[in-house]
Amino acid sequence: MQAEIKREYNLEVSEEQCSKAKTRVRREAKAGHQDHFSRLWDYQAEIMRSNPGSIFEIETIPGPTVGSLQRFYRLFICFQSQRSSWKRTCRPIIGVDGAFLKWDIKGHLLAAVGRDGDNRIVPLAWSVVEIENDDNWDWFMKLLSTSLGLEDGRQLAIISDKQSGLVKAIKNKRDSHDLELQRLFWKIARSYTTGQYRKHMEALQKYNPGAFNSLLRTNLITWSRAFFRVGTHCNDNLNNLSESFNRTIRQARRKPLLEMLEDIRRQCMVRNEKRYIIAGRLQTRFTKRAHLEIENMIAGSQFCIRSMARHNQHEVQLHDDTYSVDMNALTCGCIKWQMTGIPCVHVASVIIARRQKVEDYVVDWYTTRMWRETYKDGIHPVQGQSEWPRMNRIGVFPPPYRKGNPGRLNNHARRKGRYESAS
Repeated sequence: MQAEIKREYNLEVSEEQCSKAKTRVRREAKAGHQDHFSRLWDYQAEIMRSNPGSIFEIETIPGPTVGSLQRFYRLFICFQSQRSSWKRTCRPIIGVDGAFLKWDIKGHLLAAVGRDGDNRIVPLAWSVVEIENDDNWDWFMKLLSTSLGLEDGRQLAIISDKQSGLVKAIKNKRDSHDLELQRLFWKIARSYTTGQYRKHMEALQKYNPGAFNSLLRTNLITWSRAFFRVGTHCNDNLNNLSESFNRTIRQARRKPLLEMLEDIRRQCMVRNEKRYIIAGRLQTRFTKRAHLEIENMIAGSQFCIRSMARHNQHEVQLHDDTYSVDMNALTCGCIKWQMTGIPCVHVASVIIARRQKVEDYVVDWYTTRMWRETYKDGIHPVQGQSEWPRMNRIGVFPPPYRKGNPGRLNNHARRKGRYESAS
Protein backbone atom coordinates (compact mmCIF):
# COMPACT_ATOMS: atom_id res chain seq x y z
CA MET A 1 0.00 0.00 0.00
CA GLN A 2 2.86 2.38 0.83
CA ALA A 3 4.53 1.64 -2.52
CA GLU A 4 1.25 2.15 -4.38
CA ILE A 5 0.67 5.58 -2.80
CA LYS A 6 4.24 6.58 -3.53
CA ARG A 7 3.98 5.49 -7.15
CA GLU A 8 0.54 7.02 -7.85
CA TYR A 9 0.65 10.23 -5.77
CA ASN A 10 4.36 10.68 -4.90
CA LEU A 11 3.50 10.86 -1.18
CA GLU A 12 5.36 9.36 1.75
CA VAL A 13 3.12 7.61 4.30
CA SER A 14 3.99 5.47 7.29
CA GLU A 15 2.93 1.89 7.87
CA GLU A 16 0.82 3.05 10.82
CA GLN A 17 -1.06 5.53 8.62
CA CYS A 18 -1.80 2.80 6.10
CA SER A 19 -3.04 0.51 8.86
CA LYS A 20 -5.37 3.20 10.25
CA ALA A 21 -6.71 3.98 6.78
CA LYS A 22 -7.47 0.32 6.07
CA THR A 23 -9.20 -0.02 9.45
CA ARG A 24 -11.37 3.01 8.72
CA VAL A 25 -12.30 1.75 5.27
CA ARG A 26 -13.24 -1.66 6.67
CA ARG A 27 -15.34 -0.03 9.41
CA GLU A 28 -17.21 2.10 6.89
CA ALA A 29 -17.70 -0.86 4.56
CA LYS A 30 -19.08 -2.95 7.42
CA ALA A 31 -21.51 -0.18 8.38
CA GLY A 32 -22.54 0.12 4.72
CA HIS A 33 -23.28 -3.60 4.47
CA GLN A 34 -25.33 -3.49 7.65
CA ASP A 35 -27.39 -0.57 6.33
CA HIS A 36 -28.14 -2.41 3.10
CA PHE A 37 -29.11 -5.70 4.69
CA SER A 38 -31.25 -3.96 7.33
CA ARG A 39 -33.53 -2.60 4.57
CA LEU A 40 -33.85 -5.86 2.65
CA TRP A 41 -37.49 -6.43 3.68
CA ASP A 42 -38.37 -2.86 2.60
CA TYR A 43 -36.76 -3.43 -0.80
CA GLN A 44 -38.73 -6.64 -1.24
CA ALA A 45 -41.97 -4.76 -0.50
CA GLU A 46 -41.11 -2.03 -3.02
CA ILE A 47 -40.36 -4.57 -5.76
CA MET A 48 -43.66 -6.36 -5.13
CA ARG A 49 -45.51 -3.02 -5.15
CA SER A 50 -43.96 -1.68 -8.36
CA ASN A 51 -43.82 -5.00 -10.24
CA PRO A 52 -46.88 -7.07 -9.24
CA GLY A 53 -46.64 -10.79 -9.88
CA SER A 54 -42.86 -10.88 -9.45
CA ILE A 55 -41.23 -13.45 -7.18
CA PHE A 56 -38.87 -12.25 -4.44
CA GLU A 57 -37.89 -14.88 -1.89
CA ILE A 58 -35.66 -14.15 1.11
CA GLU A 59 -34.32 -16.80 3.47
CA THR A 60 -32.59 -15.97 6.75
CA ILE A 61 -31.05 -17.85 9.66
CA PRO A 62 -32.95 -17.05 12.90
CA GLY A 63 -31.09 -15.36 15.74
CA PRO A 64 -30.17 -17.14 19.00
CA THR A 65 -33.16 -15.68 20.85
CA VAL A 66 -36.71 -14.69 19.95
CA GLY A 67 -36.77 -11.18 18.49
CA SER A 68 -33.02 -11.01 17.83
CA LEU A 69 -31.54 -10.12 14.45
CA GLN A 70 -31.59 -12.73 11.68
CA ARG A 71 -28.58 -13.49 9.52
CA PHE A 72 -28.92 -13.33 5.74
CA TYR A 73 -28.78 -16.70 4.00
CA ARG A 74 -30.02 -16.28 0.40
CA LEU A 75 -32.52 -14.49 -1.87
CA PHE A 76 -34.17 -15.10 -5.25
CA ILE A 77 -35.65 -12.56 -7.70
CA CYS A 78 -37.69 -13.21 -10.83
CA PHE A 79 -39.61 -10.33 -12.41
CA GLN A 80 -43.05 -11.00 -13.83
CA SER A 81 -42.32 -9.27 -17.16
CA GLN A 82 -39.15 -11.27 -17.76
CA ARG A 83 -40.67 -14.68 -17.11
CA SER A 84 -43.97 -14.07 -18.94
CA SER A 85 -42.28 -12.74 -22.10
CA TRP A 86 -39.76 -15.60 -22.10
CA LYS A 87 -42.51 -18.23 -21.83
CA ARG A 88 -44.48 -16.69 -24.71
CA THR A 89 -41.84 -15.58 -27.17
CA CYS A 90 -38.47 -17.26 -26.55
CA ARG A 91 -37.05 -20.68 -27.31
CA PRO A 92 -36.86 -23.10 -24.34
CA ILE A 93 -33.18 -22.36 -23.66
CA ILE A 94 -31.72 -21.34 -20.30
CA GLY A 95 -28.08 -20.70 -19.44
CA VAL A 96 -27.14 -20.93 -15.75
CA ASP A 97 -23.94 -19.80 -14.09
CA GLY A 98 -22.53 -18.41 -10.85
CA ALA A 99 -20.35 -15.35 -10.29
CA PHE A 100 -18.18 -14.33 -7.36
CA LEU A 101 -19.34 -11.12 -5.60
CA LYS A 102 -16.48 -8.71 -5.05
CA TRP A 103 -17.35 -7.95 -1.43
CA ASP A 104 -15.40 -8.40 1.77
CA ILE A 105 -18.22 -10.66 3.02
CA LYS A 106 -19.26 -14.03 1.66
CA GLY A 107 -21.46 -13.92 -1.41
CA HIS A 108 -22.13 -15.41 -4.84
CA LEU A 109 -24.59 -14.47 -7.56
CA LEU A 110 -26.46 -17.28 -9.36
CA ALA A 111 -28.26 -16.33 -12.56
CA ALA A 112 -30.49 -17.86 -15.25
CA VAL A 113 -30.47 -16.27 -18.71
CA GLY A 114 -32.68 -16.93 -21.73
CA ARG A 115 -32.19 -16.10 -25.42
CA ASP A 116 -34.41 -14.01 -27.68
CA GLY A 117 -35.06 -14.31 -31.42
CA ASP A 118 -31.90 -12.35 -32.25
CA ASN A 119 -29.75 -14.60 -30.02
CA ARG A 120 -29.38 -11.88 -27.36
CA ILE A 121 -29.58 -12.40 -23.62
CA VAL A 122 -32.86 -12.24 -21.68
CA PRO A 123 -32.09 -12.32 -17.91
CA LEU A 124 -34.76 -14.44 -16.22
CA ALA A 125 -33.85 -14.69 -12.55
CA TRP A 126 -30.94 -14.13 -10.20
CA SER A 127 -30.08 -15.11 -6.68
CA VAL A 128 -27.62 -13.99 -4.01
CA VAL A 129 -26.31 -16.82 -1.83
CA GLU A 130 -23.63 -17.09 0.80
CA ILE A 131 -21.62 -19.74 -1.04
CA GLU A 132 -21.97 -21.58 -4.35
CA ASN A 133 -22.70 -25.21 -3.48
CA ASP A 134 -25.05 -28.04 -4.47
CA ASP A 135 -27.67 -27.08 -1.87
CA ASN A 136 -27.93 -23.47 -3.09
CA TRP A 137 -27.99 -24.54 -6.73
CA ASP A 138 -30.75 -27.05 -5.97
CA TRP A 139 -32.75 -24.34 -4.19
CA PHE A 140 -32.22 -21.89 -7.06
CA MET A 141 -33.24 -24.39 -9.76
CA LYS A 142 -36.38 -25.44 -7.87
CA LEU A 143 -37.52 -21.83 -7.53
CA LEU A 144 -36.65 -21.19 -11.17
CA SER A 145 -38.65 -24.23 -12.28
CA THR A 146 -41.65 -23.11 -10.24
CA SER A 147 -41.42 -19.51 -11.45
CA LEU A 148 -41.20 -20.42 -15.15
CA GLY A 149 -43.54 -23.42 -14.99
CA LEU A 150 -40.91 -25.77 -16.38
CA GLU A 151 -42.59 -28.92 -15.01
CA ASP A 152 -40.29 -31.89 -15.70
CA GLY A 153 -38.05 -29.85 -18.04
CA ARG A 154 -38.09 -32.42 -20.85
CA GLN A 155 -38.59 -29.76 -23.53
CA LEU A 156 -35.92 -27.50 -22.09
CA ALA A 157 -32.24 -27.03 -22.95
CA ILE A 158 -30.06 -26.14 -19.95
CA ILE A 159 -26.62 -24.72 -20.78
CA SER A 160 -23.98 -24.78 -18.06
CA ASP A 161 -20.20 -24.94 -17.71
CA LYS A 162 -20.24 -27.47 -14.87
CA GLN A 163 -18.75 -30.39 -16.84
CA SER A 164 -15.42 -30.68 -15.05
CA GLY A 165 -14.28 -33.58 -17.25
CA LEU A 166 -14.63 -31.50 -20.41
CA VAL A 167 -12.95 -28.53 -18.74
CA LYS A 168 -9.92 -30.69 -18.00
CA ALA A 169 -9.87 -32.01 -21.53
CA ILE A 170 -9.99 -28.48 -22.98
CA LYS A 171 -7.31 -27.39 -20.51
CA ASN A 172 -5.01 -30.13 -21.75
CA LYS A 173 -5.73 -29.00 -25.29
CA ARG A 174 -4.87 -25.40 -24.52
CA ASP A 175 -1.72 -26.28 -22.65
CA SER A 176 -0.35 -28.00 -25.71
CA HIS A 177 -0.84 -24.93 -27.97
CA ASP A 178 -1.60 -27.38 -30.76
CA LEU A 179 -3.80 -25.70 -33.39
CA GLU A 180 -4.55 -28.97 -35.16
CA LEU A 181 -5.75 -30.49 -31.88
CA GLN A 182 -8.03 -27.50 -31.31
CA ARG A 183 -9.42 -27.80 -34.83
CA LEU A 184 -10.20 -31.49 -34.36
CA PHE A 185 -11.83 -30.87 -30.98
CA TRP A 186 -14.22 -28.24 -32.37
CA LYS A 187 -15.05 -30.45 -35.34
CA ILE A 188 -16.18 -33.12 -32.87
CA ALA A 189 -18.14 -30.64 -30.75
CA ARG A 190 -19.90 -29.19 -33.81
CA SER A 191 -20.75 -32.52 -35.46
CA TYR A 192 -24.51 -32.74 -36.07
CA THR A 193 -24.67 -36.47 -36.83
CA THR A 194 -23.18 -39.54 -35.16
CA GLY A 195 -21.47 -40.34 -38.46
CA GLN A 196 -19.62 -37.02 -38.43
CA TYR A 197 -18.84 -37.51 -34.76
CA ARG A 198 -17.28 -40.95 -35.34
CA LYS A 199 -15.31 -39.68 -38.34
CA HIS A 200 -13.73 -36.82 -36.39
CA MET A 201 -13.15 -38.94 -33.28
CA GLU A 202 -11.23 -41.47 -35.39
CA ALA A 203 -9.12 -38.63 -36.79
CA LEU A 204 -8.42 -37.42 -33.24
CA GLN A 205 -7.51 -40.94 -32.08
CA LYS A 206 -4.91 -41.19 -34.83
CA TYR A 207 -3.56 -37.72 -34.15
CA ASN A 208 -3.52 -37.72 -30.32
CA PRO A 209 -4.61 -40.88 -28.45
CA GLY A 210 -4.27 -39.12 -25.07
CA ALA A 211 -6.74 -36.36 -25.99
CA PHE A 212 -9.04 -39.00 -27.50
CA ASN A 213 -9.14 -40.96 -24.22
CA SER A 214 -9.76 -37.74 -22.25
CA LEU A 215 -12.82 -36.91 -24.34
CA LEU A 216 -14.22 -40.42 -24.00
CA ARG A 217 -14.33 -39.95 -20.22
CA THR A 218 -16.63 -36.92 -20.56
CA ASN A 219 -20.42 -36.82 -20.84
CA LEU A 220 -20.88 -36.62 -24.62
CA ILE A 221 -24.54 -35.55 -24.58
CA THR A 222 -23.59 -32.28 -22.87
CA TRP A 223 -21.12 -30.90 -25.40
CA SER A 224 -21.34 -32.62 -28.82
CA ARG A 225 -24.23 -31.59 -31.07
CA ALA A 226 -24.50 -35.13 -32.39
CA PHE A 227 -26.11 -36.12 -29.06
CA PHE A 228 -28.24 -33.01 -28.44
CA ARG A 229 -31.99 -33.43 -28.12
CA VAL A 230 -33.98 -32.07 -31.07
CA GLY A 231 -36.90 -29.72 -30.37
CA THR A 232 -35.41 -26.84 -28.40
CA HIS A 233 -33.99 -25.11 -31.52
CA CYS A 234 -30.67 -24.79 -29.75
CA ASN A 235 -27.28 -25.92 -31.06
CA ASP A 236 -25.12 -24.13 -28.48
CA ASN A 237 -22.28 -26.04 -26.86
CA LEU A 238 -20.83 -22.96 -25.14
CA ASN A 239 -22.37 -21.04 -22.24
CA ASN A 240 -21.96 -17.62 -23.88
CA LEU A 241 -25.38 -16.61 -22.56
CA SER A 242 -24.35 -16.46 -18.92
CA GLU A 243 -20.87 -15.19 -19.68
CA SER A 244 -22.37 -12.22 -21.55
CA PHE A 245 -24.68 -11.46 -18.63
CA ASN A 246 -21.82 -11.68 -16.12
CA ARG A 247 -19.84 -9.18 -18.17
CA THR A 248 -22.72 -6.67 -18.09
CA ILE A 249 -22.91 -6.81 -14.27
CA ARG A 250 -19.17 -6.83 -13.63
CA GLN A 251 -19.23 -3.37 -12.03
CA ALA A 252 -22.49 -4.03 -10.18
CA ARG A 253 -20.91 -7.02 -8.40
CA ARG A 254 -18.51 -4.62 -6.65
CA LYS A 255 -21.34 -2.68 -4.98
CA PRO A 256 -23.20 -3.38 -1.71
CA LEU A 257 -26.27 -5.61 -1.85
CA LEU A 258 -29.12 -3.17 -2.59
CA GLU A 259 -27.07 -1.06 -5.00
CA MET A 260 -26.05 -4.22 -6.86
CA LEU A 261 -29.64 -5.51 -7.08
CA GLU A 262 -30.85 -2.11 -8.27
CA ASP A 263 -28.08 -1.93 -10.89
CA ILE A 264 -29.06 -5.34 -12.28
CA ARG A 265 -32.77 -4.45 -12.30
CA ARG A 266 -32.11 -1.07 -13.92
CA GLN A 267 -29.92 -2.61 -16.62
CA CYS A 268 -32.68 -5.08 -17.50
CA MET A 269 -35.30 -2.32 -17.52
CA VAL A 270 -33.25 -0.10 -19.87
CA ARG A 271 -32.26 -3.06 -22.07
CA ASN A 272 -35.93 -3.96 -22.59
CA GLU A 273 -36.80 -0.43 -23.73
CA LYS A 274 -33.81 -0.10 -26.08
CA ARG A 275 -34.47 -3.44 -27.74
CA TYR A 276 -38.16 -2.69 -28.14
CA ILE A 277 -37.21 0.49 -30.00
CA ILE A 278 -34.72 -1.42 -32.21
CA ALA A 279 -37.25 -4.16 -32.92
CA GLY A 280 -39.89 -1.55 -33.81
CA ARG A 281 -37.59 -0.01 -36.41
CA LEU A 282 -36.68 -3.34 -38.01
CA GLN A 283 -38.35 -3.74 -41.41
CA THR A 284 -37.27 -7.31 -42.23
CA ARG A 285 -39.38 -10.38 -41.55
CA PHE A 286 -36.68 -11.95 -39.36
CA THR A 287 -34.21 -10.59 -36.83
CA LYS A 288 -30.83 -9.42 -38.07
CA ARG A 289 -28.83 -12.47 -36.98
CA ALA A 290 -31.47 -14.94 -38.15
CA HIS A 291 -31.66 -13.17 -41.52
CA LEU A 292 -27.86 -13.43 -41.88
CA GLU A 293 -27.99 -17.18 -41.18
CA ILE A 294 -30.77 -17.65 -43.75
CA GLU A 295 -28.74 -15.76 -46.37
CA ASN A 296 -25.69 -17.92 -45.62
CA MET A 297 -27.73 -21.10 -46.12
CA ILE A 298 -29.13 -19.81 -49.41
CA ALA A 299 -25.62 -18.91 -50.61
CA GLY A 300 -24.27 -22.34 -49.67
CA SER A 301 -27.13 -24.19 -51.38
CA GLN A 302 -25.75 -23.40 -54.87
CA PHE A 303 -23.04 -26.03 -54.35
CA CYS A 304 -25.56 -28.80 -53.60
CA ILE A 305 -26.55 -31.49 -56.10
CA ARG A 306 -30.21 -32.53 -55.73
CA SER A 307 -31.78 -35.81 -56.81
CA MET A 308 -35.58 -36.12 -56.61
CA ALA A 309 -37.43 -39.13 -55.21
CA ARG A 310 -41.06 -40.09 -54.67
CA HIS A 311 -43.31 -38.76 -51.86
CA ASN A 312 -41.67 -35.32 -51.71
CA GLN A 313 -38.30 -36.74 -50.70
CA HIS A 314 -34.91 -35.71 -52.05
CA GLU A 315 -31.30 -36.79 -51.95
CA VAL A 316 -28.82 -33.91 -51.65
CA GLN A 317 -25.07 -34.18 -52.10
CA LEU A 318 -22.61 -31.54 -50.92
CA HIS A 319 -18.92 -32.28 -51.47
CA ASP A 320 -18.37 -35.81 -50.04
CA ASP A 321 -21.53 -35.94 -47.89
CA THR A 322 -25.01 -37.00 -48.96
CA TYR A 323 -28.21 -36.53 -46.92
CA SER A 324 -31.89 -37.28 -47.41
CA VAL A 325 -34.45 -34.47 -47.17
CA ASP A 326 -38.12 -35.17 -46.42
CA MET A 327 -40.24 -32.07 -47.08
CA ASN A 328 -43.39 -33.76 -45.75
CA ALA A 329 -41.80 -34.54 -42.39
CA LEU A 330 -39.71 -31.32 -42.50
CA THR A 331 -36.48 -33.16 -41.75
CA CYS A 332 -32.96 -33.37 -43.12
CA GLY A 333 -30.48 -36.16 -42.49
CA CYS A 334 -27.84 -33.68 -41.35
CA ILE A 335 -30.11 -32.82 -38.35
CA LYS A 336 -29.20 -29.12 -38.44
CA TRP A 337 -32.65 -28.00 -39.67
CA GLN A 338 -34.43 -29.85 -36.86
CA MET A 339 -31.93 -28.61 -34.28
CA THR A 340 -31.91 -24.89 -35.16
CA GLY A 341 -35.28 -24.31 -36.83
CA ILE A 342 -33.58 -22.66 -39.84
CA PRO A 343 -33.28 -24.68 -43.10
CA CYS A 344 -29.77 -25.97 -43.76
CA VAL A 345 -28.02 -25.74 -47.13
CA HIS A 346 -29.45 -29.11 -48.22
CA VAL A 347 -33.03 -28.08 -47.48
CA ALA A 348 -32.46 -24.62 -48.97
CA SER A 349 -31.38 -26.19 -52.27
CA VAL A 350 -34.62 -28.22 -52.38
CA ILE A 351 -36.83 -25.24 -51.50
CA ILE A 352 -35.21 -23.01 -54.13
CA ALA A 353 -35.50 -25.74 -56.79
CA ARG A 354 -39.24 -25.93 -56.02
CA ARG A 355 -39.47 -22.14 -56.55
CA GLN A 356 -40.47 -21.51 -52.95
CA LYS A 357 -39.11 -19.17 -50.31
CA VAL A 358 -36.65 -20.46 -47.71
CA GLU A 359 -38.08 -17.94 -45.22
CA ASP A 360 -41.41 -19.80 -45.23
CA TYR A 361 -39.75 -22.80 -43.58
CA VAL A 362 -38.12 -20.92 -40.67
CA VAL A 363 -39.70 -21.30 -37.22
CA ASP A 364 -41.52 -18.29 -35.74
CA TRP A 365 -39.05 -17.87 -32.85
CA TYR A 366 -36.78 -15.84 -35.16
CA THR A 367 -39.39 -13.45 -36.55
CA THR A 368 -39.23 -9.72 -35.88
CA ARG A 369 -42.83 -9.87 -34.66
CA MET A 370 -41.89 -12.38 -31.96
CA TRP A 371 -38.75 -10.40 -31.05
CA ARG A 372 -40.85 -7.27 -30.60
CA GLU A 373 -43.27 -9.17 -28.36
CA THR A 374 -40.37 -10.25 -26.12
CA TYR A 375 -39.82 -6.64 -25.05
CA LYS A 376 -43.40 -5.38 -25.24
CA ASP A 377 -43.75 -5.46 -21.44
CA GLY A 378 -40.74 -4.46 -19.38
CA ILE A 379 -39.68 -4.07 -15.77
CA HIS A 380 -41.36 -1.09 -14.08
CA PRO A 381 -39.39 1.72 -12.40
CA VAL A 382 -38.74 1.63 -8.64
CA GLN A 383 -38.87 4.53 -6.16
CA GLY A 384 -35.80 5.70 -4.22
CA GLN A 385 -34.97 4.28 -0.78
CA SER A 386 -36.63 7.16 1.06
CA GLU A 387 -39.97 6.21 -0.53
CA TRP A 388 -39.82 2.48 0.16
CA PRO A 389 -42.47 1.01 2.48
CA ARG A 390 -41.37 0.53 6.09
CA MET A 391 -42.13 -3.08 6.98
CA ASN A 392 -40.82 -2.89 10.58
CA ARG A 393 -39.73 -6.53 10.45
CA ILE A 394 -36.89 -8.04 12.45
CA GLY A 395 -33.65 -6.78 10.93
CA VAL A 396 -31.18 -8.82 8.89
CA PHE A 397 -27.43 -8.63 9.31
CA PRO A 398 -24.85 -9.60 6.64
CA PRO A 399 -23.21 -13.01 6.13
CA PRO A 400 -19.84 -13.69 7.82
CA TYR A 401 -16.79 -11.84 6.58
CA ARG A 402 -14.36 -13.74 4.38
CA LYS A 403 -11.36 -15.29 6.07
CA GLY A 404 -9.24 -14.40 3.07
CA ASN A 405 -9.09 -15.76 -0.43
CA PRO A 406 -5.72 -17.32 -1.26
CA GLY A 407 -6.54 -17.17 -4.94
CA ARG A 408 -4.57 -18.92 -7.64
CA LEU A 409 -0.87 -19.41 -7.11
CA ASN A 410 1.45 -17.64 -9.50
CA ASN A 411 2.63 -20.15 -12.09
CA HIS A 412 6.22 -19.06 -11.57
CA ALA A 413 6.08 -18.77 -7.78
CA ARG A 414 7.48 -21.45 -5.52
CA ARG A 415 5.27 -22.46 -2.58
CA LYS A 416 6.95 -21.18 0.59
CA GLY A 417 7.81 -23.50 3.45
CA ARG A 418 5.95 -23.44 6.77
CA TYR A 419 8.67 -21.43 8.58
CA GLU A 420 9.90 -19.51 5.55
CA SER A 421 9.24 -15.77 5.31
CA ALA A 422 7.47 -14.24 2.31
CA SER A 423 10.55 -12.20 1.43
